[in-house]
Amino acid sequence: MICVRTLSAIFLLLPLSGAYAADWQYAGLVGKDKASFFDAEGIQYPDKDTVRMWVKNIPEKTIKKYFNGREREQVIEDSARKIASGYIPNYLKLESIKRTQSNDLATQDALATMVSDEIIANKAGLQAITATYFEIDCKGKRIAPLTIIKYRKNGSVAKSETPQPAKYFYIVPDSSGDWLSMLVCPKS
Repeated sequence: MICVRTLSAIFLLLPLSGAYAADWQYAGLVGKDKASFFDAEGIQYPDKDTVRMWVKNIPEKTIKKYFNGREREQVIEDSARKIASGYIPNYLKLESIKRTQSNDLATQDALATMVSDEIIANKAGLQAITATYFEIDCKGKRIAPLTIIKYRKNGSVAKSETPQPAKYFYIVPDSSGDWLSMLVCPKS
């Protein structure tokens, strides 16, 4: 007989295992070496001021290794097609991010990199090191991790925790949490 805890763990992992079509969109860097992506398809709005979504972090070296592997030409082709269709990651549309782009060349480079990173992040089997289910209090400018999953290099779960009660932190301006809230919170 399967215990409730095991079933809960299975359901928590389903969104990351390809059970439904996630749309991982770029959400910035965490530290200097991890790219962060949120699942735009799985965003939930329990009320007008609250947003919940999964965020996964993938080491930059994992993304670069994938890009430089046998799928390189396909990633370049898919990226070019997506950019040619007019796609711009919402992250690049944030005013605070636009100000960091020194010129058009820097913007074009960031665009190509982010689009290819998103394409890679959406590949099945690409290993994230963490996945966190966040709740953002948009009005209060606070964020709380509701579930945190850490993975081993082989993809198995190293640790999974659900803080009880949820612990909210105020969002620091110009931080990854701030940019994430700008991407997912309803515009007032």
